[in-house]
Amino acid sequence: MSPDGLSTGYSQSQLATKQDAIEQVIENLIQHSQHLRIKKLLFSVCYGTWENEAAALQSVSMQSLITILLGRCSTLHQCRDSLYKKASCLNRKKVYIAIANVILYYLRSVFLPQAHLSPSTDQQAANLSASVQSQAKSELYQPVIDELLETKNLETIKTFLGYLGQAPGKIAETASTDLLSLVHLTHRQAPTFLDLKQNLLDILNNQASLTNSQTISRQILRAFQPLYAASNPRPVTAAPDRLTILEQNLAQKCDADKVRVLLYSILYGPYADSPLQRQILQTKSLRDLLQETFEYCPTYGDFESKLTILAHCLETSDGLNRALKVMLVELYRYYSTAKKISSLGES
Repeated sequence: MSPDGLSTGYSQSQLATKQDAIEQVIENLIQHSQHLRIKKLLFSVCYGTWENEAAALQSVSMQSLITILLGRCSTLHQCRDSLYKKASCLNRKKVYIAIANVILYYLRSVFLPQAHLSPSTDQQAANLSASVQSQAKSELYQPVIDELLETKNLETIKTFLGYLGQAPGKIAETASTDLLSLVHLTHRQAPTFLDLKQNLLDILNNQASLTNSQTISRQILRAFQPLYAASNPRPVTAAPDRLTILEQNLAQKCDADKVRVLLYSILYGPYADSPLQRQILQTKSLRDLLQETFEYCPTYGDFESKLTILAHCLETSDGLNRALKVMLVELYRYYSTAKKISSLGES
């Protein structure tokens, strides 16, 4: 068993050439149940930017991505380093490290062309990322599920969740969908508590029995409220006067453009100076990026964690290193002051 959890046992059937092996890798990745996440990770490694738009992902073939990766990496170890480095910078780190392992599993046949991986190991790789996601979702949504299971009208609640979990005007087949999946889909469509309230109001407007529907809505809101409270701490208030002082301190003590690059990287993924990234960054002022950062990182611990991870993912320079140190100090002061002001307001 290798360190990444994949079996190292091989059968004796051989692939004819390295090109045959590459073509087989591409076919396996295209057919994989997690092919979309596989493509997102490869796209990010190859082009230096994270992409969620389906049209952009479809414009680049899996063959092209694998060709670029193998053109840059001449060994499996180099492929592993590139994939792990990118995966470690993402918010869903555990999921994408599992995705990286799936890619590496198939790439082994390219670097060991005499061997073909056994079906049992193939099945293990195919289920790896799915099991990681399932475990993460189960831990996150279990309190919501426990609360809903205590209700007496669960089937009606599942019908509501079927509406909530889909795009407007559509409904999931709740009879064959487990409660965990319905809760997950609902959370995906309503990333904030306000979104969930609004989506429920939209459903209520189309219900014949308003009283019963309101009861169902309140039960759903009560079950989901702890989830949003846990995942969305109160953001730091970006007071205009204090923001101006923060901007001035950052600009005086380091290169403000380096600060913008680092804040952009926290919010949108590691900055690689691609044309698309340059275009986005040009539209963002330092204040814009600071305000977005405070919304994204409600506490200094959130900010410090993301900036620390980011420091290992960028090609640092003296300018960036200086900006990193200054940001850690100045934003610590900002967060600390905001916390004190908030405490005074509650007393």
